[in-house]
Amino acid sequence: MKKIAITLAAAASTVAIATPASADLFTYTQTNGDILTVDTHNNRGSLVGRNINATFTGDFSGFTGGAAPTGRFALDSVSGTRQFGSISAAPNANRQQFLIFGQRGDPTRTNLWTSWGNPVIGGDYISFIGGFSQSPSTPVPAPGMLGLFGLGLAGLGFAHGRRKFKARKAAA
Repeated sequence: MKKIAITLAAAASTVAIATPASADLFTYTQTNGDILTVDTHNNRGSLVGRNINATFTGDFSGFTGGAAPTGRFALDSVSGTRQFGSISAAPNANRQQFLIFGQRGDPTRTNLWTSWGNPVIGGDYISFIGGFSQSPSTPVPAPGMLGLFGLGLAGLGFAHGRRKFKARKAAA
C-alpha cells in the first residue's frame, strides 16, 4: 500500500508542476486595412481585405508573434481569391507558398508568397503591419506529461496484479 501511495504522490506532483503548452490567436491590422490572423493552436490563418480573401494552413508552432514578428513559414495550402481590378484569381498551387514576416529589413513587412491565377496574373501579396493584438493564451495539453501519467497508472496496475499473483502462489 505504501508503494501505491508513493507512486500516486509522484504522479500527482508531476501533473501539478508540468506547464502546459499554449497557443494564441494573433491579429494584425495592416496599413492598407487588411486583417491578417495567425492561429497557432489550429495552425491556420487568414488574410482578408478589399483586394484579398485568403485562408491558409501550415506549421505555426515556431511563430512567436509580437508587434514585429519575423520568420518564414511554409504553407500546406492557400485558398481564396485576390482581386486584380475586375479580375478575381485563386492561388496557383504550382509554386511553394509561404507566409513571410520581417523581410528586407522592414519588421512590419508581411508577404503572402504565392502566385495568383492559372496562368499566373499576379505574384506575392505584400502588406505592412499597422497594429497588433493577441488573444489570451489557450491551454493545450502537453502530450508527454499525459503519457508519463498514464505510464505511472499502468505501473500501479502491474504492481497490484503481481502482488495478488504472489499471494495466490504462496497460498497454494
